Amino acid sequence: MAKVVAVYNKERRRDHRRAVNLAAKLRGIEAILKGVRVTINDISPGGVGISGEEDDLEQYGDMDVIVEDGEKLDIDALGLKVGDIVNLEILLKKADPFKIDIEIRRADIDNGKLGARFVNIGNRDFNTLEKIVLGRLR
Repeated sequence: MAKVVAVYNKERRRDHRRAVNLAAKLRGIEAILKGVRVTINDISPGGVGISGEEDDLEQYGDMDVIVEDGEKLDIDALGLKVGDIVNLEILLKKADPFKIDIEIRRADIDNGKLGARFVNIGNRDFNTLEKIVLGRLR
């Protein structure tokens, strides 16, 4: 008979992630990672979920659009692996791009998705990041 020696939650995030694939926009926040345009699908004060670039849906205005997953991110071509620290440039509509360092924590090559945590954050960067997470700065 097996004996339970430990129980733990596989979810290691300390902060709740806010989905940014909002119904009104049907897209996430655009960003640039190692010179490649990517999409931030979810974000928290602790980290981000990143995928390939999504289609531009601005041309459809307020119409309902059904979209499949965006372009698959080629993680191998970016030369990224778990543990790498790289700079992420978050593109904002109402402000200059926000640059912040991230550490790759999960690299799902099959689905073209990355999970990363923010590193080397100062007070000013944290305040800007907080505004992005809360939707006050886009």
